[in-house]
Amino acid sequence: MLKKLIGSYRGTIELWADFWRLYGGFSSLLVSIYFGLALVVTVLCFGIWVKPGWWDIVIGAIPTLLGFTLAGLAVFMSMDSGFSKIIAGGSTTANPSPFLSLISSFVHFILVQTVALIYALISKSLSFVLPNMPGWYYSAMSVLTPIAGAIGFLIFIYAVMLVVAATFSIFRSSKWFESYIDQLNESKNDAGGPPTS
Repeated sequence: MLKKLIGSYRGTIELWADFWRLYGGFSSLLVSIYFGLALVVTVLCFGIWVKPGWWDIVIGAIPTLLGFTLAGLAVFMSMDSGFSKIIAGGSTTANPSPFLSLISSFVHFILVQTVALIYALISKSLSFVLPNMPGWYYSAMSVLTPIAGAIGFLIFIYAVMLVVAATFSIFRSSKWFESYIDQLNESKNDAGGPPTS
């Protein structure tokens, strides 16, 4: 039983590590324009996260974002299988295929949304004050609560910015698909066959 449990954990951790390598790791995260924009928006929204209650925005919005993400992924996966075969394959750690690059961006999007939702739920559940505690406790809570709010709201805003990233990923894959169809039409016209619609 223990061996099976350890094997299950190891397999999951290896899968996560594969994703993180394909995504590009922390360096890709920190230099991302979407993360930079999320930092700016978080600072501008100081009035929301500095006090308790910010988590209700996150809990209300994340399910809609998840729906968008899954719909976008479904659109991509429903494209012609011949097209998928062209953009897949030949991946390396340093240079993933367009197919794996696109899938890893959607996986990243879903993970960030999940982390934002879990963080908001935990923050909401821990939003209480213990009575009769020493003065240092209340002083610490007055500092730590806004810091925790800033972190949670940053994760949420980053998830929102990733909506834009996912939209442009779909746009980029649509351009690839357009090129693929154009090439099919050219090859059929050269062979005297009817064009692909």
